[in-house]
Amino acid sequence: MNHDYVLTFFIRSEEKARTLVELCKGPWQGDEVTSFTWEISNDLNPEQMERQILELLDEGDRAAYYYLSDSKRIFRVVLS
Repeated sequence: MNHDYVLTFFIRSEEKARTLVELCKGPWQGDEVTSFTWEISNDLNPEQMERQILELLDEGDRAAYYYLSDSKRIFRVVLS
């Protein structure tokens, strides 16, 4: 089952930001909206997405993703 997300982020480390962009372009099957905002449709559940994003965040970095649940509610998750 595919899940749809909108991910936006600010990561100070260029290397970690590049890694997240590569995930968005590649395995996450994302479409770039801006260099720091992506529309993503993949089979990862929200917990799996969150774990992978958190691995790339350092203190002061921020990321938020939005997703549509099975009940058609939109959820916003802020990671920092």
